[in-house]
Amino acid sequence: MNYENKFTTHKIPEVSFPDGLRDETKYTFSITYTDQHSMDYAKFAETTKDIILKDGNSLAPYPDPQGYLELRNLISERLSNLRGIQTNPDSIILTGGAGGAISTLLDIFIEPNDTVLIEEFSYLGTLAMLLSRQANVVHIDCDDEGIIPESLEENLEDLKSKNITPKFMYLISVFQNPTGITISLKRRKEILEIAQKYNVPIIENESYADFIIDGDPLPPAMYGMDDTNSVMYISAYTKFLGCGLRIGYAVVPEPVKEQLAKVKFGTSPSQLATMSVYNYLDKHGYEHGLEVEKSLMQKRDAMLSALKENFPDTCEWTKPNGGMMLWMKLPEHADSWETLRKAVDRGVKYNPGGLFRANRDKNNYLRLTYSYNTPNEIHEGIKILADVFEKEKLI
Repeated sequence: MNYENKFTTHKIPEVSFPDGLRDETKYTFSITYTDQHSMDYAKFAETTKDIILKDGNSLAPYPDPQGYLELRNLISERLSNLRGIQTNPDSIILTGGAGGAISTLLDIFIEPNDTVLIEEFSYLGTLAMLLSRQANVVHIDCDDEGIIPESLEENLEDLKSKNITPKFMYLISVFQNPTGITISLKRRKEILEIAQKYNVPIIENESYADFIIDGDPLPPAMYGMDDTNSVMYISAYTKFLGCGLRIGYAVVPEPVKEQLAKVKFGTSPSQLATMSVYNYLDKHGYEHGLEVEKSLMQKRDAMLSALKENFPDTCEWTKPNGGMMLWMKLPEHADSWETLRKAVDRGVKYNPGGLFRANRDKNNYLRLTYSYNTPNEIHEGIKILADVFEKEKLI
């Protein structure tokens, strides 16, 4: 078969990634994998078997386009109890992870040259989707409370003067990826007011809200604080139960739901996976959450300890009270993008700061995740990383 002239002529922009990013390494500080050491796989197997025996006949037909109803009911209850969101199962759409929800929303919102607002540093997966769709990405300045309202309004005024109205604003509002910041309650109110004033919807991603380790309780989700249909909410059980399960969801206003229905046929996640997730959460969700908290605390503390032991005072890093990552700042001259290959060759992988920026700059920053390796491995890997950076004169 000759495939010449068969593929689409639509030019998909190439998104740049550093050398070594896709290599396998022993010390994986670059991906927010599920914490493999907190999952009780025997119980998961048992609850999966139970739900198949109870509801296995639902596997014969195609699933509900919005996904398994029992899981949507459970999500509705959890959102009400934990995140201050009053919704119903009909507003919830199950997706292939949070990434599936984001991709489907981009399908109905984004055309080439559309403008989108995101945080100063934003999740590399969403950013890559935006860049591949030729969106105009505008980064908004942030501090330790999240997006700075004055910067947000200043950018919106500038765009308005050019007759540009952004399609939406994308925020990771809890334990933000990559910085770990949680937007404060005061900021949430200010951001909502500005979004409503300028007619800019918000896509709020709370995929890390299940990963509280210590510290203050989380502020309510912006979706629950809004009464103008300004917010679309995304979360997932991918990190909580297993990246291989790929179960996420979106809670959307009716106009968005109607538009999604036009493009979403055949894209629902596996019925078996959603049934399994439902039954495990229903039977063991609370105790599993406690195990995740305990395990992540040990791993976070190991990484903080290892950084303190191996890195000089010229480097700074966050001390997260939740999530799966910390954010590190090296001296201004450091280039974590170009150095990644050397670290990978030594068995250590991290994310350069430029991966979280549209123009791939600010590479004196990097993200380190601690969810995958054991505490001992974290100590080993961080020691190697410090040695690589020292040899390259980055620190």
